[in-house]
Amino acid sequence: MEDTRQLGIIADMQCGGWSTTLLTANGTLHTAGVLDGQVTLASHDRMAPLQFPAGLPSATSGAQYYEPSTAIRQFSAGRSHILALSDNGKIWSWNHAKKAALQIKFAHVDVKEQASDGSSVKQSSSFGNVQQVMAGWSRSSAYVQGVGIILWDVVERGTNDGDTDTMLVLEHAEVPKTSYRRPKGKERESEDQRALGEEVGAVLNYIILEHFVVFATDIGKVFCGLFRDKNLVDDILELNDLRSANGSSVDVQGSFRRFAVFKNGEVITADQEYLHQCWNARGTNSTFGGLHKIPALQNNDVISVAFGDYHYLALHSNGKITSYGTELQACGALGLGEEGPQGKARGIVYDRFNRDGRLTPHAYTYGRQVWFDARKKDWVQQIIQNSPNTDEEARQREELFNEDPTVQGEVSEWIEQEGHEWDKDVGEDGLGAYFALRVSAAGWHSGALVLVNEDLAKKEPSYSYEGKSFPRLRLKDGTEMPGSAELDLWRNGQPQWQLDAVA
Repeated sequence: MEDTRQLGIIADMQCGGWSTTLLTANGTLHTAGVLDGQVTLASHDRMAPLQFPAGLPSATSGAQYYEPSTAIRQFSAGRSHILALSDNGKIWSWNHAKKAALQIKFAHVDVKEQASDGSSVKQSSSFGNVQQVMAGWSRSSAYVQGVGIILWDVVERGTNDGDTDTMLVLEHAEVPKTSYRRPKGKERESEDQRALGEEVGAVLNYIILEHFVVFATDIGKVFCGLFRDKNLVDDILELNDLRSANGSSVDVQGSFRRFAVFKNGEVITADQEYLHQCWNARGTNSTFGGLHKIPALQNNDVISVAFGDYHYLALHSNGKITSYGTELQACGALGLGEEGPQGKARGIVYDRFNRDGRLTPHAYTYGRQVWFDARKKDWVQQIIQNSPNTDEEARQREELFNEDPTVQGEVSEWIEQEGHEWDKDVGEDGLGAYFALRVSAAGWHSGALVLVNEDLAKKEPSYSYEGKSFPRLRLKDGTEMPGSAELDLWRNGQPQWQLDAVA
């Protein structure tokens, strides 16, 4: 992205439906794109700061001192709006990138502002403190200590609200049984509270999908609740098949219609249809399909999974990103290369009519890494595009690659293994030339925060592709690809694919 270096240290990055927003270490928010692409075409073509109401210091005012009411410590990008939580506990909401935020206050929820870290004022209790905000598909939410998850409609700044700095939310909904807090120090809890702690536990994290709230608790359980009119949630349902058997830590991440649950090294993905089936069968012992374990994500040090409308990306602890799903109209959301030979070489199968690019089933066993070194593109072009133009045998292998999706999948796996050779030099710090810190996705686009070692990135790789031709492989069924040259070897051995694991 352009215009990011002058922002200093970037602490977080999130994609909205039509926007990308950055949070700096100084607590300022900057966005590119348009927040709601369905109602306006006006957008920040380049990165620009989000604004606060007049009279409040913000990134645009060049404030020289720390202001806890506008210094943002956590934010969430929804489909068409942004929520942010300031250092002193204020909730801010934007529905337009070029209009000032509105502070959110509630008519019927006692939300406390918090003392900043440097303040001499100490709070006796965290009750009423906002711990987290979460912007969903079409609603807003926050987790309030002692109250639970609360929900309200997205607020909008009207044409006559130029001087307004606050929006009073008259109607909100609370998700049942999410208010429990573990007692601290000499705090004592009632029998009802103790029972709630044993049945549900304390909320650790939650997500807002299109039709459901999903949350994980500190006793290894995962629950969901269905939204009704006016954001009401009548009840919650434990998703028994997602419970951690030993009560160990569990996490939930997701957006729009899909989500992932992390437990004991496993990453289990599902969509809203699974939640609807469970919800409609509550009170019975029915079990359903719809939970998927992508092999490349299991016990593979996955830190987070980010979901777009039809694609998703996983961030691993080694700083690598792997990509899955479909990119509509060859939009590039998978991050694996442009339409044509480049994308096909990475395992994308394109529909010849609508240009949708779907990742081959072969890619789900070991994953397809997103590459940031542009020289790898030149390498792929050399072996996939250039060599068939000068070598008849290579041309025959290329034809087989283009005509047979199975061959394409296996060749793309060989290219994946070879691509890892570029990353052998990890430098003195062990992080390599490109180390991803954060991954995000929404709609039809994706993004990542990447730490770049510029000296290492400029260094010539030990891997040389000069003179390399289109690979000649012995395929899984024993067939040898056309040609008289020696067979190319698999650096990590012949893969053992699990082709039924696609989801």
